[in-house]
Amino acid sequence: MPTDMSPAWLWLIAGIALCGLEMFAPGVFLLWFGLAAVGTGLVLFVAPLGFAWTLLIFAALSVAAIAWGRKVYGGTGGGGSDALLNSRAEALVGRLLVLETAIVDGEGRVHVQDTSWRAAGPDLPAGTRVRVTGIADGAVLTVEPLDGLAKS
Repeated sequence: MPTDMSPAWLWLIAGIALCGLEMFAPGVFLLWFGLAAVGTGLVLFVAPLGFAWTLLIFAALSVAAIAWGRKVYGGTGGGGSDALLNSRAEALVGRLLVLETAIVDGEGRVHVQDTSWRAAGPDLPAGTRVRVTGIADGAVLTVEPLDGLAKS
């Protein structure tokens, strides 16, 4: 092995190492820097540059890789679907559903995906389309009928 290794090879090795470390420290964090380092190494094979330019290219490729990753995998900002992960009932507010059983004396049931939820609202026949307007007692969906969309 030569004693004077090319900076391009060092960037490639560092990039592959960072991508490999992602397997042991998951979280899709090191991957983007690893890809940027590999890209920097490839650029250095084509055009040998000074240290300052190399760092600038690595920084630019890092930003580009992270931006691409956020676009492909979605951002993890507070407004995503995970924001209500432990509040499934609250995540249903605003959804349009169909009554599974009639609401009688203020109580009935709605079907959401593979689950049946208790519903509270005005008396309505089964099959009526409703909108979830809130949550009562933690797990009871309060609903209101959609005007003109009730099943006859």
